[in-house]
Amino acid sequence: MLLLFSVATEIACNGLNASKTSGNSVFLNRDLSTGDLSQWTHRDLGLGTDVGGNTNGAGYLWYHSSLAGRRTAGLTVTPTAHASPATNSDSVFLWEPRQFWNHQPYEIWLRTSVMFPSAATISSSGLSGEAPFAPTTGEWNWFLVFHNDSSPMPGCAKEYANISFDVKTDDPVVSGAIGTNNVRIALRIMGGNDCSPNIVWVNGPPLQWDHWYEMLLHIKWDPKRGIAEWYLDNFSAPYYSNLKIPTLFTRPRGYVSPSYTTLTISNYRLHAPRNSTIYVGPLVVGSTRSSVLNAF
Repeated sequence: MLLLFSVATEIACNGLNASKTSGNSVFLNRDLSTGDLSQWTHRDLGLGTDVGGNTNGAGYLWYHSSLAGRRTAGLTVTPTAHASPATNSDSVFLWEPRQFWNHQPYEIWLRTSVMFPSAATISSSGLSGEAPFAPTTGEWNWFLVFHNDSSPMPGCAKEYANISFDVKTDDPVVSGAIGTNNVRIALRIMGGNDCSPNIVWVNGPPLQWDHWYEMLLHIKWDPKRGIAEWYLDNFSAPYYSNLKIPTLFTRPRGYVSPSYTTLTISNYRLHAPRNSTIYVGPLVVGSTRSSVLNAF
């Protein structure tokens, strides 16, 4: 009863927030203008949330004032960085707690950029611990995730992140190996019945190292009739568009339904015996396309 009351209270508060955020509203701005990574609410270098730093021997989260022309967060995963409790994985995170715009009925836009550095970029611009991006085999190289919440869920649930961006390869999964076969960015969208979810994979173009990928997302949170649009290096036309797709999970009676999400920027891979770096530029979330395109 307490849980249901809390959810009802949150929904009511969200209704108030909706009335205050009409028009071109910016919900979240991580433009890195503070000259560090302090704008992100939580930082996990592989030791636990907001614990340790870049000299503690796990992962690395570095600020770059100008890397190939922009302010940048460098996320470096190592064999001993374990931000996630998932077995056989390494990870570092920049992440935000739950926000009112992370679930139904909100419609949001997100803009950011990502680079996968080669040895040449690391040689010219890398900081301590940073290393060329080396994807693991298969589909476990996540870098931008709207993760489903951690509310109690039924035993049959097959819930993973609702919106996930990944570097995917066609290599058979081999522990510690570097993926080389058909390496590309990919998007996975999940939603609907949490015990039998709808899963859509969208393959991007072959991966380019040392290239700033400009990304724009358009998401409507809905367990039945959501929206998922992905713009990649061309904000005039979507690389992928689906205007009626589940983007949240529906749970049985007695559980919080539909689910909601939290935003994580990550370097999250299968366990491997080497360091690997991803660079992410400024990030903004807003209520409209124009609100994020004009944010920085």
